Amino acid sequence: MARSLLASPALLLALLVAGATPRTGAAQEPPTLSGSWTASALTEQWSIAAWGDACGPRPQPQGAPGGAVQIRQQGSELSISGAGRSWSTTECWEQMPGLARSTHSASGNARAWQTRCTTPPKDPRRATVTTSTQATDARITMTETGQYQFIIQDTTCSASVTRTRTYTLVQREGEAPPAASAPPAASAPPAASAPRAAPAASEARPAAPRACDAPGEPARLEVTPSRKLMRPGERFQFRALVMDAEGCALPTRPTWSIAPGPLVSAATVDATGALSLGADAGEGKLGLVASVAGKGVTVAIEVTSPDRYDALLATSGLNDAGESDQAAIAVIAAGTIGGRTTAGEDVARQRKNLFVAIVGGVAACLGFVGLILLRRGRRPAAGDLEGPTSTGTGGAGADDVAGERDGAGVEEGPESSGAATEAAAARGAATAAAPVRPASQERGKICPTCGEHYPGAAMFCGKDGTQLVPLN
Repeated sequence: MARSLLASPALLLALLVAGATPRTGAAQEPPTLSGSWTASALTEQWSIAAWGDACGPRPQPQGAPGGAVQIRQQGSELSISGAGRSWSTTECWEQMPGLARSTHSASGNARAWQTRCTTPPKDPRRATVTTSTQATDARITMTETGQYQFIIQDTTCSASVTRTRTYTLVQREGEAPPAASAPPAASAPPAASAPRAAPAASEARPAAPRACDAPGEPARLEVTPSRKLMRPGERFQFRALVMDAEGCALPTRPTWSIAPGPLVSAATVDATGALSLGADAGEGKLGLVASVAGKGVTVAIEVTSPDRYDALLATSGLNDAGESDQAAIAVIAAGTIGGRTTAGEDVARQRKNLFVAIVGGVAACLGFVGLILLRRGRRPAAGDLEGPTSTGTGGAGADDVAGERDGAGVEEGPESSGAATEAAAARGAATAAAPVRPASQERGKICPTCGEHYPGAAMFCGKDGTQLVPLN
């Protein structure tokens, strides 16, 4: 009886340990990798060992844009579809004609894969490509290395390439969306106090373009992402969108260029916005400019070494792909986005100023013509009032005076007739010798402009119509 009592606790303990072991193994089972993921841009880095003129164009980085993908875990293998390409861990990423899989291996827990592809033995193009994929529960990294060599016209052409792409988990299959498990009220204050700064005026969430039958003129340029973290030798495809004032997408493509800076010689960009960094590019800042209709926007790019990439990514505020969630925005047509009224006011003001100038000019011309007519109208009247001296017909005036006296029936004797004759001769001589100051007993007038002397009965100068003034 005592032995059975002593054996019972030992038996009970053994059963508890045996029952706990399966549960521990089940808890360590890794979660499935099936679900929604996002893929980063595929980067390519070429290294040329030998490449003569007969080899043709030198290999250039091509890459591929990122995007949303769907991953399905089938046993210990993964199939990935999206971002412009369907691919599996059972194959190489390289799709060169004639390249075939030679070896493949996969881990039992679906966390590591390696595939080797080669060309046939008799193929003059000797190529060897190795694709390695490593996975965690929320991140997958694909790295592919390739060696290419062929001989043409006694010239050896040899080059190697490295391709890299990462996948980041968005929602695992069978799990609820992350937003559903978050408390609605408690999560609001932390989001407001997040250390990441709000987007600047030139950055905003990417707009949702609309397809329109008759879009208008370009009014808005968006480049995504507005910030990017890159390593030397990488290639990234930036995305540009041109819209009108109503948000309708346009087929217009921007012009791409690299802003002046210390890294401008280590980077190139093609007409599609694909930026390539040289393998020898140093660390620093780089600006990529997209322009449409004279208006441009600059995307900020930071180049860092592979050793510092993860540490810098953790503090940069960017997503796992090293990209900003914002879009860099430039307003192309200022008149369409609130500037058209100002332009109309400026035109109206210019027309008003032009109208005032024309009216003022016409008024000045009319005033000048009226002044000339007024001065000309004064001259004949002045001549009528000037008398014999101003017209130069002094003799005729004297005869008229003498005739009037004769017609009046005035009888003059021999003495008075002789005196009249002498007086008339004296007036004629005075008129002929004009200007001669009149006799001291008669107060004459003078022209203040030309200095001409006139009798006291004259009112205006016969030369310029100036009003006469009395002599002192």
